[in-house]
Amino acid sequence: MNKEELLNFIHEAHHHTYAAPEEIKIKYKTTSFQSKHKDYAYKKGKFRYRDSYAGWRWPPGKETVFYDEEPVWCMSYQGKSLDNLSNEFIEGVYSFLKKALMQSSQEMPFRGPKKYSEGDFQYTFKIKGDYSYFIGRESIRYKKKEVFFQDIMGTLIKE
Repeated sequence: MNKEELLNFIHEAHHHTYAAPEEIKIKYKTTSFQSKHKDYAYKKGKFRYRDSYAGWRWPPGKETVFYDEEPVWCMSYQGKSLDNLSNEFIEGVYSFLKKALMQSSQEMPFRGPKKYSEGDFQYTFKIKGDYSYFIGRESIRYKKKEVFFQDIMGTLIKE
């Protein structure tokens, strides 16, 4: 496994799971081994991906990539939406988030692009590091007010 293979696989897995259109991602929803979690699993060749998260307004989660059934990379995320938002508005925030996540590149497949906007929504993703070890933060603003954010951490897994 090399860097390009790993990044390409992460990009492909992300485009088939959480952020993908319903008719695609439904194929990759899987049973969770943890109570009240939502999980996605994607496999191609020697690579296998698992995303598991809980919650809705404050949704922490973790993605893990396996190669030959050995864990090789993982990313954790946690964040929250503003408490005073209606469920309907939060649905709109997550719908926009999924659109932003689908704009990721193969070179930087971890979340969305550095900037993305549609209507009154703006998405930003700031990252320090590279695929081998990074920290980042994604933010969604509505009419310039932050309504959702997540802190992101990712790393290669080495023995």
